[in-house]
Amino acid sequence: MKRLSLIALAFILLASCSTDNVTEDSSSVDTITISAAASLQDALNEAIEEYNKDNDINIDINYGGSGALREQILKGAPVDLFISASQDDFKQVEDEGLIIEKKDYLENKLVLICPDDSTTVNSIADLKNAEQIAIGEVDTVPAGKYAKEAFTSLNIFDELENKYIYVSDVRAVLTYVAQGEVDAGVVYETDAKTEEDNIDIVDEFGKDTHTPIIYPIGTLSDSKEVKAFYDFLNEDSTLEIFKKYGFTIE
Repeated sequence: MKRLSLIALAFILLASCSTDNVTEDSSSVDTITISAAASLQDALNEAIEEYNKDNDINIDINYGGSGALREQILKGAPVDLFISASQDDFKQVEDEGLIIEKKDYLENKLVLICPDDSTTVNSIADLKNAEQIAIGEVDTVPAGKYAKEAFTSLNIFDELENKYIYVSDVRAVLTYVAQGEVDAGVVYETDAKTEEDNIDIVDEFGKDTHTPIIYPIGTLSDSKEVKAFYDFLNEDSTLEIFKKYGFTIE
């Protein structure tokens, strides 16, 4: 009798554990973790503020160069949503089978900026007069890669080689120029617009000089919360926020 009681108790405990597993929603999260290109910071922060007005969910964001973010993801960093400023970096993550849902999201332009009181550089042709030019790290910062492509297309990359100050992301380029620490820098048009009081856009690189600046977006989690936020980012009202900051919608 005692043996039967023990067996019955074991079955009750097993059934209880099984019930717990069934009712628990394994695809639900209480925090959404985003890795996003640094150039998205102002627009994406505003979009998140808007989302949080009606949704009770924590959103953690890691901004940086898309190449560095890609490396973190491939090394196992827990990320639910990836927005890259480089199609190549995004594809490397996708090729590992990590992307669930995706689309080409935004487009940007590449511009040359100078401190607002500068008389040294007023065009791309004037870069030969600059002492220092800030650009992103070519291997990890898409804006740096695009800058190299543009300079190479214009046959001036090697000529300017001793002038480059390589930095960790496009926002760092913007800071260097805004603080007058360099004579010029190459950034996205959307970044330049956030510092209009301290910098001048003196030239724009033609689209034929570099790879198209496309921002792919993709989910790495199948949770309903991540899906809901992804859908929100694709709503017309949200896209208007990004347009306000100068992005073109794909």
